Amino acid sequence: MTPDGGVAAETGGINPAVVRFDGFRLDLRLRSLHRGAEKVRLTPKPFATLAFLVENRQRVVSKTELLETIWGGAREVSTVEHAIGRIRVALGDDAEESRYVQTVPGQGYRFLAEVQPPVAETAPVVRDATVHRRTLRPLWITVATLACLGAIGAAIAYFVYSGRVARGAWSGDTFLAMGDFGRVLWKYRFKEVLREVPGEDPTWRTQIVDLNGDGDPEVLVAAAFGGPGMGGEEEILCFSSRGKLLWRYKPDKVGIEFNTSGLDGPWKFADMLVVPERHSSSVWVSVVHGVWWPSFIMRLSAAGVASRVFTSSGDIMALRHVQTKAGPYMLAAGVNNEYCQASLAVLSENGPPTASPQKEGSPFQCVRGCSAAKPYRYILLPRSELNIANDAPYNIATRIYVWPGRITVQTQERGGSSAFFDFSQDLQPERVAFDSGYREIHKRFEREGRIKHSYTDCPERKSPAILTIFDEHGNKSTVKVPRVPTPD
Repeated sequence: MTPDGGVAAETGGINPAVVRFDGFRLDLRLRSLHRGAEKVRLTPKPFATLAFLVENRQRVVSKTELLETIWGGAREVSTVEHAIGRIRVALGDDAEESRYVQTVPGQGYRFLAEVQPPVAETAPVVRDATVHRRTLRPLWITVATLACLGAIGAAIAYFVYSGRVARGAWSGDTFLAMGDFGRVLWKYRFKEVLREVPGEDPTWRTQIVDLNGDGDPEVLVAAAFGGPGMGGEEEILCFSSRGKLLWRYKPDKVGIEFNTSGLDGPWKFADMLVVPERHSSSVWVSVVHGVWWPSFIMRLSAAGVASRVFTSSGDIMALRHVQTKAGPYMLAAGVNNEYCQASLAVLSENGPPTASPQKEGSPFQCVRGCSAAKPYRYILLPRSELNIANDAPYNIATRIYVWPGRITVQTQERGGSSAFFDFSQDLQPERVAFDSGYREIHKRFEREGRIKHSYTDCPERKSPAILTIFDEHGNKSTVKVPRVPTPD
């Protein structure tokens, strides 16, 4: 009550603890989630997970970071996945076509929805009928003043929230850093036109991450220059959140030689992955030859210091970071051209530089500038019958999926079909399956005379796959892995 008997006006302003997106209202202070006027039930841990993803929506958040932040680190990865599942149920989201929480295979999760700018929340002015007329003017002045302050606060909050880099975009020769609400925060102009790589998922080429752990995220851009067929080059640039160029990496003269000459570039990027470390993060990037088969993995520190960690006689197409009981490892999927098979290199995160195991004296052997040490494991994934019948030179591993308790490597068999090799969480091979197109392609090859037996009598379907595995000493062994039955 006011001193003269009236009811005090309740005037709201900006509430920084309230986040709105796509009809939802997330109250971080009251720990509640509403869709319109309806309260959405969400238990404490999934709520905390959602709140953390929203607050860090400018970057991909790893499962390890969520475990450490929300659960104190003393849980299995499946705990995070269960919480993400509860969040998707609450939001009505779909894991396959995400609108709110995107799964970034092998990396973690990212909040997708655009957060609305904060607005002033005002309540209607209520006054007692007995208030004397002479008290109305001071009351309205007070209300107007508070409303004005609320509007100013809303404007300030808008520019604070929209000043954070949320995504990047390309326009000709210019990179645009965009805020939460689509506003261009800063631009960087290159000397050449930026090029899109045909058939490539471009999401890994722009990443917004806190590399040095100071709470202010950096912007990583893997830029490709020149139009198709122009032989353009590529480089990685690291910007501060305000657009200052901090460092750049360009694979130029890399100093490695093979028994085959003339393979020193040009070099291009195939994948880029940020790996959290104790107090900062490092950037792992796959660098492939623009024409031939050599490739390598570079590790870039938060300050941009580059060191080569793996040299491969075949393209490296995908990188993923996994945590096993034995420790953290980097997985590198691609192909080994000497063996004409898809490959999976298992690299110790903190181990010495290594190289793919090649035969002594072969054209694919690295003879200068690379380490003689071998990866923790190096696995060759056999070609399918369809791959051989299609006269393809090899199959190639293109993707790595990390699931609860297992890891899947997908290979392209060059006949329009894919194979999926499943490994345990500790990287033991378990089984192999073909995709749904295997049957139809097999029957088409029968009609064309490329395959001489029927699909029903196909020996490949009834026999195990044989994987070749090299250990860290270069010793080779084979493992028979059962195939998942395909329908007749």
